[in-house]
Amino acid sequence: MALLLLNRRPILDRVPAWLPGASLIVVTDRSAAGSLPTGDFVRTEIVDDYTSPRVDRLIDAVCATGRIERVLTTAESDVVRAARARERHGLPGQRTASALAFRDKLRMRRLAAQHGIAVPAAAVARNAGDIADFVRAHGLPVVVKPADGAGSVGVRVLHDNRAVRSCVLPPGRTHLVERFMPGTVCHVDGLMSEGAVLHAVPSRYLHPNLATATDGVPSISGMLPPRDPLAHRLEEATAAVVAAFPPVAATTAFHAEFFHTPEDALVLCEIACRPGGCGIVEAHELATGVNLYAAQLRGQAGLPVSDRKPGRPRHGWAWFPPLPAVLEHLPESCPLPYAHRFAAYGETGVRHDGPRSSTDSIAELVFRLDEGEDVAGRLREVERWWSREARWAA
Repeated sequence: MALLLLNRRPILDRVPAWLPGASLIVVTDRSAAGSLPTGDFVRTEIVDDYTSPRVDRLIDAVCATGRIERVLTTAESDVVRAARARERHGLPGQRTASALAFRDKLRMRRLAAQHGIAVPAAAVARNAGDIADFVRAHGLPVVVKPADGAGSVGVRVLHDNRAVRSCVLPPGRTHLVERFMPGTVCHVDGLMSEGAVLHAVPSRYLHPNLATATDGVPSISGMLPPRDPLAHRLEEATAAVVAAFPPVAATTAFHAEFFHTPEDALVLCEIACRPGGCGIVEAHELATGVNLYAAQLRGQAGLPVSDRKPGRPRHGWAWFPPLPAVLEHLPESCPLPYAHRFAAYGETGVRHDGPRSSTDSIAELVFRLDEGEDVAGRLREVERWWSREARWAA
């Protein structure tokens, strides 16, 4: 028997150590195949059109051999496709109802609201008329987004009626219009199983993800101190959401986002049943000793998952996006005393197009947070350093 791994992450060189002795068949996006180890997998299929129906047929053909024991995933785009494949072939693991609850943002909001969890008002938007109807009921500004989106791709904020009238939605995808929520965006990352949170680490962003995708501000986040009252409230809110949704039948990573409003309320933005993006996995492992990719794969494979290791320092991370300009200077290192790892890979002398999503970057930094330190102050300090060092020309 073998495990089928659906992969869009550059982690393949680490998978054999995470799943020692396992017979693995891998279907991977070519963009994630650079770390492919030689000889460690029973079979490897590298595809260019990873999200296409052709790949679903390939998955079915592999499962139909009767050799597949479980289907493993780590990425957002595979959550529903893997659940449907498990059901078609009678394999254990997350089912479609659970996968859709964590993937479809409208279903997610409705389910959360049914359990008394605060969510932004939202509705399906097919055209500008639907958006205008929503605005009349809820006011401006509003956010328009794909119901199955990720990384803030295709998300827009409409501030006035002119923007509403001129809003054109691309065909073929379900879109939502929802009330714009002011305040700080926080995220909680960890592991869950059978409707319960196993461990959770609350953090806060300096800027909303949408501002990174649309305005090119850095995506910067830091873990909150355990004694911070907001940290405890975020953990409780996450546990309520996980308990409200159809349970995932294995130890699985989650990434939840909440708006912390000026009125001191916590409002669910979204929750996903996979590891968070950008620097979340690395910072989480430094702070807890748990690699969320490894835990996700081992849980889905039915293997034990390592426990959180206490006493480690909190960490944060910063992903610095490209701007629509010519990059004149990029720092080669980060002299900040709390820097853990800095990597720069943008091309100087080249005009960049700006970020395509909230996860696009030309450099990244992972840093330590000291005990008792003001998290927001540290995040602003990181941003000030970057703004001095990275130089752009129109």
